[in-house]
Amino acid sequence: MATTARRVFEHQQIWRLTPDALRDATTLLAGAILRDHDSIQHVIGIANGGTAPARMIASTLSVKARTVRAQHNSGDATYQQATGKVALDLDPLARALNGRRMHGRVLVVDDICGSGATLHRLHHDLAPLLSPSAQVLTAVLCLNTGASTLPDYSIWTVSDWVLFPWEKPPADQDTTPLPPPQEVARHA
Repeated sequence: MATTARRVFEHQQIWRLTPDALRDATTLLAGAILRDHDSIQHVIGIANGGTAPARMIASTLSVKARTVRAQHNSGDATYQQATGKVALDLDPLARALNGRRMHGRVLVVDDICGSGATLHRLHHDLAPLLSPSAQVLTAVLCLNTGASTLPDYSIWTVSDWVLFPWEKPPADQDTTPLPPPQEVARHA
């Protein structure tokens, strides 16, 4: 039985992604992806955290964003380790495709790659919805240093918890803004 990668938490700070940094990061990701690939035909956000960045990237790329629900954490508390059990709901995507398969490049977007388990599972489970020639690319805002499955693209590499604009801040802990995004890391 394979073991789940462990997210790295140095407990130095809780990083906070600001709305401005989110906008700048998604613009950088879209630009890097278009430099490497002439087009993207589909963008899929992993809900909940990948929904907003997927919509922003899809808007820049002039394609429709779709959503796939995934559950990996056992709750919303900070500093949680990955469970290794990823629950996916591909039914809404399959219904939207109405029997068609996705062709071309399919970009999967998430807020963070913590252990890599969600990206790994989704890459595998998307196969029946893809044409044989489809290519799956992955992009995340943050990559935890403990991840065993790397995305194709990321902005920040982190070794602590990250708070995103769509999450409720912890009541008793200060947060530190992530530095402004400077460049896109290419992992594949």
